[in-house]
Amino acid sequence: MARFSLIQLPGRSNIRIPVVGGDNSSQGNDEPSSSSSVQSPEWMIKMDTFLSSNVNGYTDFCELYGWYGESSRYTSGDVANSLFTSATLRHTDLVVIIPNAGYTTTLESLMNTGTMIQQMTIARLGTIELQTVTLQTLVYTTCRIQKFNQQLDQVIIELSILTKENTIFVYGQDGTSQGQMVSQVDYSQNTAQ
Repeated sequence: MARFSLIQLPGRSNIRIPVVGGDNSSQGNDEPSSSSSVQSPEWMIKMDTFLSSNVNGYTDFCELYGWYGESSRYTSGDVANSLFTSATLRHTDLVVIIPNAGYTTTLESLMNTGTMIQQMTIARLGTIELQTVTLQTLVYTTCRIQKFNQQLDQVIIELSILTKENTIFVYGQDGTSQGQMVSQVDYSQNTAQ
């Protein structure tokens, strides 16, 4: 499992984001380690066809240094009884930290023009019997970039999202696939399964 550190989102004292490649005992070094881009990354991200990498099977992804997103349900009134029809599902803006690369200006232009990203996928990778496998995917649709912040060699992007699908791929002790577990939510329709 990759080591990580927590960094504070610029200008937002209430949000701290886990960033891979760090060391919790470091003396204030919150930058992702430079070696994390050389090794096979644990987290990757895809935004339509805008990103790229040299990772086999993930060439339309890029490394994901860190991300933050929180789902919640707002419930008012008597919470001891059944949920009211006004109980609303919601999601914070999704914050992602990626390397600064050739696609950076394209992403900034998407924010400037208000152009939507149809689908964004976050993938957690692992190794089973020397094979790279996907352990988890989070798929978001109808994403709009709300904030774009370049900090040296990394870019922090905040996106609004419309739907989320979380899939966890289950493997047995011997490495064989045991299927998957999925949860889905549509924040515009306030529906989930």
